[in-house]
Amino acid sequence: MEKLIETVMLFYTPLLLGFLFEKYVKVSESFSKDLSKLVLYVLLPALLFDSIYTKSIGGSFGELVVLTVFAVFTVLFFLLISRLLFKKSLELSMTLFYGNAGYLPIAIAYTLWGADAISLIGFYIIGNNILSNILIPVLSAGDIKRGLDRLKRFPPLYAVFLALVLALLKVEIPGLILKTVGSVGDLAPSLALLVLGLDIASYGSFDKDGLKVYLARQAFSPIIPLLAFSLGMRSLPLYVLVLEAPMSPAISNVILAQEYDIKPEKVSRVVLTSTTLTILTTIPVLTLLFNTILI
Repeated sequence: MEKLIETVMLFYTPLLLGFLFEKYVKVSESFSKDLSKLVLYVLLPALLFDSIYTKSIGGSFGELVVLTVFAVFTVLFFLLISRLLFKKSLELSMTLFYGNAGYLPIAIAYTLWGADAISLIGFYIIGNNILSNILIPVLSAGDIKRGLDRLKRFPPLYAVFLALVLALLKVEIPGLILKTVGSVGDLAPSLALLVLGLDIASYGSFDKDGLKVYLARQAFSPIIPLLAFSLGMRSLPLYVLVLEAPMSPAISNVILAQEYDIKPEKVSRVVLTSTTLTILTTIPVLTLLFNTILI
């Protein structure tokens, strides 16, 4: 029970503070965007680098790569589902298959399982983000080059690959430097949730299609970890997959929608509606599950 309360408090307190701060202080429009950039360009890369380097320096790559493979499969699976449910509505299709693989799951996983889970999520991010950032430009305009160009501006991927290369080359990073990087990265989960609370307070509005996307993700997501379990996946990698599979749409969907003119205002409402529903329903259920059954 104590672990359950701790998980809930650590997850929802930054969200609530961000929500209340926006409601009662009325920050500038650029405030949330600037904080998001801080998380994306500094804190999240530091967290991923520290976790993946520490995990990989001992040569434990197998389960990490498996998470990348399952992330790719998950994107393709939900792409197929989206085509069946939403036909040619790319604004709904993209929000179904491009899930939030970083901000939300990291905040929960870090509290429950520590750095080992973050390294697994880092490799899940590789498959999820690379494939999604290629698919959306291709589906919207057949433009794979612009999708690859966007990936060049996604710092967490650089952190993952740099950590992996240094680990493979057996480059020993001094303990003080690694500790410093880790302490910076530790700020990422809470600040990311704070930013999300700000965004919900600023832009949150219910959208019925956001509800459809949310329900579709929840209805079909159990298939992914069940398949992994049938193939022999167990323990922490399976837990991470259970956590990742039902996550709401990635915030990056909004940026891609603006870049490729895919009804950006609609995509924003869908993302925020689905994210809010995930926070209020899915995450409490998962938190209870992990604390009573899997831990």
